[in-house]
Amino acid sequence: MGHNFPLFEYLSQPLISFLSRDRTIGNYTFSINSLFLFFAIMSISVIVSKVVSFFASDDHLMSNKDKEAKKQRLGSWVLLVRIFILSTGLFLAIAAAGIPMDRITIIIGALGVGIGFGLQTLVNNLVSGLIIAFEKPVNVGDIVDVDGQGGRMKSIGFRSSVITTWDGADLVMPNGDLLNSHLMNWTLAGNKKRASIVVGVAYNTDLEKCRQVLKDILDAEERILKSPPPIVQFEQFGTSSIDLKIYFWTKHMSENNATKSDLVISITNAFKEKNIIIPFPQQDIHILSPEENKK
Repeated sequence: MGHNFPLFEYLSQPLISFLSRDRTIGNYTFSINSLFLFFAIMSISVIVSKVVSFFASDDHLMSNKDKEAKKQRLGSWVLLVRIFILSTGLFLAIAAAGIPMDRITIIIGALGVGIGFGLQTLVNNLVSGLIIAFEKPVNVGDIVDVDGQGGRMKSIGFRSSVITTWDGADLVMPNGDLLNSHLMNWTLAGNKKRASIVVGVAYNTDLEKCRQVLKDILDAEERILKSPPPIVQFEQFGTSSIDLKIYFWTKHMSENNATKSDLVISITNAFKEKNIIIPFPQQDIHILSPEENKK
């Protein structure tokens, strides 16, 4: 093996010389080694930031409800940690590559021109991501409604965020659009949401009896909050019925639809038992014959 070392040195010396040789472009001098070092440090920074995001916010680490709630609060902090890792990696890569800071100033100036011409949207989304990370109007796991599209926040990234809709689709929304939209965060309000049911009763109905029947049904439903209490409110005289509206709050907004469905069944059964009629629109048509018209 000793005879191979001179051969190895003979073959490797030109490669080492090629990689370490200084090259000049304009006023800037660099080597292939410095470029490799720059990209290597940046690649490591990107990998580390993705690893941090993977282990801090992904669902595979959630084993129970307590851990899930804890992870949901980490979304914005993970974004800040990733920005810090990438920023640190960028400065270390610049220092290791020996790039002068005055050259960085030139690059930043060129980026400013690019931003002025065509990168406004990208920068807007990046800045919006920072605003979300610091102000925290929404976190991973929050139940949100954005311009009528409801779902749960799945992730918050640099440029865009992902919302898992109730239909199961993942909606990718740029952070700028997320902040500029009419964003409703139901989690900030304790996951409570008011629901309502409209019922019509016949004109000859004892309204106080009807109100009491409905209150008994609402009080018996465990998924409805007692404070604020449910409300039975008579709205108007309809064409064929007296319309009333039931307002109630469920303990969790995810129970709204199921609670409304069960209440409709309970109200229908109770009204049948108490002989309270739910009328339906109907019209009486009188047909007159020609002889009757003459009379």
